[in-house]
Amino acid sequence: MVNMINTKIPLYGLLVITGILSGLYIIYKNVKTLNYKKEENYGLILYILLGTLFGAKYFTLLTNFNKYKDNIDFNKIGLSSYGAAIGIIILLIIFAKQYKKNFKELINNILPAIPLMYGISKIGCFLAGCCYGIKYNGPLSITYKYSLSAPKNISLFPIQIIETITFILIFLYISKKKKENKNIIGISLFLCGLTKFLLDYLRMSHAGKILSINQIVSIPFIITGLILYFKEKSKNN
Repeated sequence: MVNMINTKIPLYGLLVITGILSGLYIIYKNVKTLNYKKEENYGLILYILLGTLFGAKYFTLLTNFNKYKDNIDFNKIGLSSYGAAIGIIILLIIFAKQYKKNFKELINNILPAIPLMYGISKIGCFLAGCCYGIKYNGPLSITYKYSLSAPKNISLFPIQIIETITFILIFLYISKKKKENKNIIGISLFLCGLTKFLLDYLRMSHAGKILSINQIVSIPFIITGLILYFKEKSKNN
């Protein structure tokens, strides 16, 4: 069992920023192969950053409106991974239309960065105690004594670290497929959606629910990913 202590350092914010910057670096590195103009590359990074932050905040607000409706303070609204992903996709569509770029080619170069952003950011969740797991007394269980989010002095499953590991593995896998010049859109959506769906069963917030909001949103990602994957496979055959 691990007892988490308060370091007095805003590690959640630092890890979220680290995750976003790491993802933006991968994106910048990937899109350089598309030979965009320098100002287009910078514009793309800005669009993705805005899509990440506003999408993550607004999705959390919409799915937890009763919690925030009496005092909407965007500084205190949490970040949703699906909101960030949806925000990025919307801003990419706008960017592609505005600059007359191939959307499929664009998203194929950007998708590998999203699981990396998420994986690193979940370390921040682990340290802060948010998005905590189910009650668990086995090996590597976590007990928080200071968290404003997690219940204090209760052994919990370290779901955030499991998410970090699995999503960084997804990032490495789809990055390898991209280097092999394969279309990774379908497999990325499927792997990320399915992983989120399954791991949500290990969150405390899932207790008493048939399907959580995260799982409901995961379903169209899984289905779309499968359709695109088999469509691409059929095309190649």
